[in-house]
Amino acid sequence: MSLHWFYDEIPEDYRNFRRLATPLEREYLELRVLLRNAEAVRRDDPDNEKLQAQVKYFRKRVAELEEKHPWIAEEIPHEIGLWGVPH
Repeated sequence: MSLHWFYDEIPEDYRNFRRLATPLEREYLELRVLLRNAEAVRRDDPDNEKLQAQVKYFRKRVAELEEKHPWIAEEIPHEIGLWGVPH
């Protein structure tokens, strides 16, 4: 008797979602790290206009991604609701 797991036959729509989501998640994470680092550096030099501009730019990019793809900042991964095990 062999066990059959969900991941043995991943639905095509899930694979399509992951192809879309993975680069967006990577970009989002990179922007969040850059924002965190820029804010930390700016705290040490709050009058630095270049640092202020960087923080503003990174906040704008993060907000754009969150607005365009709201699922990216959700507490529960999008996949759980769409392809998770039913209750």
